[in-house]
Amino acid sequence: MKVKSLRLYTLGYLLLPNLLFFFYWTQWYIALAGILVLILAFASAISSRDFESPNVLTGKDLWILAGSALLLTFVSGVAGLSYQTFDYWCHNTKFYELFKYSWPIRIPETGPVISYYYGYYVVPALIFKLLGSINETVLFLWTMIGFFLGLAWVYIVLNKKIVYALLATTIGDAPHVIKTVFYKFTHTIYVMGDFGVESWSNFENLLWVPNQVIPTLIVGGMFVYLLKNKLNVEHIVFPIALIFWWAVFPAFTGGLLAAIVIIRKWVFARFQLDWILVGKLVILPFLACVPILVFYMSHEEAPISGFLWQFGDTMTNRGIEYAINIGINLVLFIVCYRLFSNRLSATMDPFPLYVILFFFMVFPIYRMGKVNDFLFRGLMPYLLIIGMYLFYPFATASWQSSWKMIRKSFLHLAFFALLLSSSLIAIGRVVRAFRVNVATKAIFPDKVAFDPIPYDAYPNIYEVLKDKWSQREADQYLGKKDSFYELKMAPKKPSDN
Repeated sequence: MKVKSLRLYTLGYLLLPNLLFFFYWTQWYIALAGILVLILAFASAISSRDFESPNVLTGKDLWILAGSALLLTFVSGVAGLSYQTFDYWCHNTKFYELFKYSWPIRIPETGPVISYYYGYYVVPALIFKLLGSINETVLFLWTMIGFFLGLAWVYIVLNKKIVYALLATTIGDAPHVIKTVFYKFTHTIYVMGDFGVESWSNFENLLWVPNQVIPTLIVGGMFVYLLKNKLNVEHIVFPIALIFWWAVFPAFTGGLLAAIVIIRKWVFARFQLDWILVGKLVILPFLACVPILVFYMSHEEAPISGFLWQFGDTMTNRGIEYAINIGINLVLFIVCYRLFSNRLSATMDPFPLYVILFFFMVFPIYRMGKVNDFLFRGLMPYLLIIGMYLFYPFATASWQSSWKMIRKSFLHLAFFALLLSSSLIAIGRVVRAFRVNVATKAIFPDKVAFDPIPYDAYPNIYEVLKDKWSQREADQYLGKKDSFYELKMAPKKPSDN
C-alpha cells in the first residue's frame, strides 16, 4: 500500500461522520455549504503530490497491522467481547439512542439538541438503522478499521517496527507503576481528591475512550510523519479539523500544537507564502470546524473548570500529586530524549517536542470536567508524539545497535527500563482481557464474572449520566434553547434534512 492510498482511506474514514453531522445536525443551507467545504478540502488533500511514494506497506505489514488492530479492538472491550470499563455505560447508550431516535438527538424530545461529540458513533448507528438492529460485528469492524489506520501511521514513522509502535501507545504510565510499587510498602503517597492530576497513556485510554484513541493515533501518527519526511506541516490541519466531531480535547490540544508549529514556520518565511495553498490546507478545514464549534457552545451548563488552587484540596497534597504524576514523566521524557537521541533522530525537528513538554508541564494546573477530562484526554496526542520521538532512535537502528545504546552506562539502562515500565500497565490490561471475556465466561462460568454492558438499559445519554455519574454531568450536555446553534443552525425537526 502506498502512503497516498493510506492517506486517502484515513481521511475518508474521518470524513464520513463529519458529512453526517452537516446532513443531520444543521439546516439544509448550512449542510450544503458545509458538505461542499469538506469535499473541496478532501479533494485538495488527496490531490497533493507531497505523498507520492512507492509501496510502503507490504502484504506482511498489512497482516501485522491487522493483527495488532484486532488485539487493540478486543482489549478495548468494544462489542462486549472482553472486560469493559464503566464508561461503556455511556458508549453503549449512545449507540442505542442514535439507533432508536431521529437525528439530531433532542432531550426532551421537543427540547433543544443535546450537545455531544458523536463522531465515532454515527456511522455504525446509521448502519444499525438500515439493518433494523444493533449489530456488534459492524461496531467491531468499524473500530478495528480505525485502529488499523491509526497504527499504520505510527508503524510507518517507527520504521515499521510494531513493537515500538505499540510501546509508543503506553507512554505516560510510568508513575502508575511506581505508585503501585510504593503502595505495597507505604499504602499511600498522597490523598486522592475528587479529580486527578495525572496522565493516562493512550493504551490505558483505549479501555475507556476508544472513540478518542482512534483519532488520536491518526493525527499523532500523521503529524510526526510530516515532521520526519519534512513535508508541509499544514497538511495536518484537515485531519485535526475532522477529529473535532470525534474527540474535543485531543482536537484542541493537537490543533494548538499544529498552530504553533505552522505559525513559527510562517514567521521564519516572513509570511512569503503560497496563499492559495494556505487557503486549501488551512482556511478550508478551519471553516469546516466553525459549525461544530458553535454546536459545542450550545451547552445549557458549562463543565466544572478552574485552576487547581480554586478547589478545596490542599495545595501541598496537590503539589505532591503533581510532582509524582507529572514531574516523574517530565524528567523521564527529557532525560531519555537527551540520552538516546542520535544522528538519525536529530533529523526530526525537536521544536514540537519542546512545545509539548511545556504544555505537559502547564496544562495540569487547570482543571476542566468533573474528573479532569481535559487533562486525561487532552494529553493523549502529546503522549503519543512523545512516544514516537523517544523510540525513534531505536526504530532506526538495528537491535544490536539499540542494545549497545541501552547498555552504554547504568544511567542509560536504568532510564530505558523506566521507560519500558509504562508497558507493564498495558500488559496487565491485555492479560485481564484474555482472562475475562465471553469465551472464558462460557468455559468457566463459575470462575469468571463477566456480563457485557447492555445497550438499551437507558433511553439516552442524559439518563445514564444522571444515574451512573451525577446530575451536574448530565446537565452539562443538554442543549440551550436560546443558543445561536438552536435558533439559527439546528434543523427545526428531523425531517428538515
